[in-house]
Amino acid sequence: MTLGCMQRQQIKELCITYVPTFSATPGLTERAYHSIDTGNAHPIRVQPYRVSPQAKTAIEREIQDMLQMGIICPSGSTWASPAVLVPKPDGEIRFCVDYRKLNAVTRPDNYPMPRTDELLEKLGWAQFISTLDLTKGYWQVPLDESAKERSAFTTHLGLYEFNVLPFGLRNAPTTFQRLVDALLAGLAQYAVAYLDDVAIFSDSWADHLEHLQKVLERIREAGLTVKAKKCQIGLNRVTYLGTRWVKELSAPYRPKWMLSKSGLSQSQRNRFNPS
Repeated sequence: MTLGCMQRQQIKELCITYVPTFSATPGLTERAYHSIDTGNAHPIRVQPYRVSPQAKTAIEREIQDMLQMGIICPSGSTWASPAVLVPKPDGEIRFCVDYRKLNAVTRPDNYPMPRTDELLEKLGWAQFISTLDLTKGYWQVPLDESAKERSAFTTHLGLYEFNVLPFGLRNAPTTFQRLVDALLAGLAQYAVAYLDDVAIFSDSWADHLEHLQKVLERIREAGLTVKAKKCQIGLNRVTYLGTRWVKELSAPYRPKWMLSKSGLSQSQRNRFNPS
């Protein structure tokens, strides 16, 4: 089943209402803060790893980008973990920090993570599904002051610390899951989330529009943003949490303004907007 012209227009109008929410720039919520409880542990300081000239260039680029975005700032912390570059499947490089020693002295947060099989079971009866991906999810959660100090990392350029939740910290998933659980409180009959992956599911088109609007409004109110190029709306088939779910054959829909923001080629745009 493919969305009709009227349904596409309804989705376009709804999404235009939330244009600022669909952004490649991460938001910054005030609904949650991440803390790092190290008890009485003494500050841990690790020297930067030796890296190649090419890696140094990549690190310098990443540092500059994060400084401009306000993700990090120069630090005078007594804590320091080494930065590392991790290759991604698409050939690009992900900037990370080796927090293993810090994590070893961090007290665990035992907030429960959802079972993926239970989340997927909820999609079983749905006729329409939309999926939303929160932009650089963790970076939308601020650190408290003591956590900023402990997040400090060292490179050949010097010492920096994070203003927002970085990847690799112990308890980062539980902090973020607690946030999205609170975000969707009361909407469990038609919305679920595993970390930054949100799914909205409904058994009628009218309900789906209403449900999608309510979730987008919650996201906007929380100061969060959604990555437009990963957003798919009005599906009858979907890969969610690595599992492919199929109701009927359909064409995923994205309004053209969302496709243009995503940087997709014309052939890719045609795939999502066959009309």
